[in-house]
Formats: sequence, C-alpha cells, structure tokens
Amino acid sequence: MSKRILVIGATGRVGSEVVKLLTKHGEAVRAVTRNPTKISSRFDNSVEAVEFDYDRPQTFAGALAGVEKIFLVVRPGDNHSDKAAKPLIEEAKKMKIRHIVALTAMGVEQDETFMLRILEKDIEESGIAYTHLRPNWFMQNLDSGPMYADIKATGALHLPAADAGISFIDSRDVAAVGFASLTEAGHEGKAYTLTGNESLSFFQATEKISRAAGKEILYIPISEDTAREALVKGGIPSGLIERWTEFYRKIRKGLCAPISPDAESVLKRPLILFDQYAKDYAASWK
Repeated sequence: MSKRILVIGATGRVGSEVVKLLTKHGEAVRAVTRNPTKISSRFDNSVEAVEFDYDRPQTFAGALAGVEKIFLVVRPGDNHSDKAAKPLIEEAKKMKIRHIVALTAMGVEQDETFMLRILEKDIEESGIAYTHLRPNWFMQNLDSGPMYADIKATGALHLPAADAGISFIDSRDVAAVGFASLTEAGHEGKAYTLTGNESLSFFQATEKISRAAGKEILYIPISEDTAREALVKGGIPSGLIERWTEFYRKIRKGLCAPISPDAESVLKRPLILFDQYAKDYAASWK
C-alpha cells in the first residue's frame, strides 16, 4: 500500500467525498480536523483520524508524518487563510511531500493579491508538485449554510445577485476531480476551473428546487445595501461582509456565469446537472 494521503477539511462537503472515494479505491487515508472524534464517527476504521489545527502549528508535523500527498482546504470565511496555511506548506516542503492538491476558487488567478491566489503562489514557490482546483459555487450551498437557513426560515432566498447566471457545480464532481488529481498521473502543474455545464440564475435554480421538493421556494433579489444591513444585524465581521459584497458584485457582472470544460475533461464523463442535484437533495427542502 502506498504512503498515506492527507485530507484536510475531511468533514466538509468536498473533503468528506474525497475521503470516501479514496477509501473506496483502497488508498491509505489520514483525515484531519480539530476534533478527530467527528472523523471516527463519520468514516470506517480504515480512515486514520488525526488532530490538526491551523492555529496550532505544533499539530502539523504529526499530521504530515508518513504522508505522500495532501488534499488541502483552508478555513472557510477566513480572510487570512493564506497566512494560516503558509507554515503548513513550509513544513510539507521539509517533510518532502510530493504533491499538494489545493481547493481554491474560480477566478482567483485574476487577482494576484487575493488570499487564495497568494495560497496558490506559496504552494507553487515551494517546489512541491501542485494541482489547483478552482470551483465555482457549489450546488450544495443551497441545502446547507446561510442560504439554506434563509430558505427554511422564509420559504425564499434573498440575495443581491439580480438575474445573473452562475455555472453551479456539484461538490461531488469537485471531489471526483480531487480524487483523480491525487491518484492519476498528469495533473501536476495544472489549474482546473471547475464549473457545471449550465449557467443558471437563482430564479431558475429555485424553480428546479421547487419542482423537486414539491413546494414553492422563491428567489427574491435584494439590493446590496439591504444585504449588507442583514449581515451587520447578523453579527457578521466587517471584513467578511466586504468580501461577500464584492463577490456578489462579481456575480452581477456575469463573472460567475462562464462554463469551463475542465471538470468534464478530467472526469471523462458527463457532469451532474442541477436537476439531478435537486432530485438527490429534495428531502432537504420538504
């Protein structure tokens, strides 16, 4: 059996699916999180659960010992995640890690000062072989997190996205590209923009969800100011509010609408369509 593959963010949407795919195919997996008991209760005994915390660099060496490759996810919502990950990358270089597959975001290459692009550059400059995964919005954002909470509380989705299109991708397809990048040759030095094969507005997305769930779920466009007021009232940190505000501006400009062939090219199969996603997760909205 090969050396272990380290999965950071193993309890997250993409990381958990990466763990499942790796174990299904007989790979040795070390899954890390701040609370290893969550991993032990979620996966079978073949998955090694180890404590890991970006705020505690003393956990890095133990997590990396005996590891050959890393699936790297930074903390969501952290405006300084590049700084938190830099010591890990330096430790990985010392321990001669062969390959890092990093989950970043669509469009990061357009801003060299953005934290996730800085993260990518730190990995590139380390000399470790890398693959960057740059996904667009996950379809699964609609069945978990703040958007899902809005739908459950109000029966509607309130966002400052106007009628702009987004080429949503299913997180299961993102994980499949991550699995391929970790286990197949030829992905080193590549940066993949990962989108679905259709660009949908939130009007169209909520219509598909409504059809699958058998109940009406509306999309109600709101202004940027209204969205900002709601975030302030919800106690969201100012830095994160500015990040989200800028992100929705990009959506309204159509920057999240383009469709990339990268995911389908790597997977060599059709991608999961939004209708299939809505059918698979219909119970979430009932």
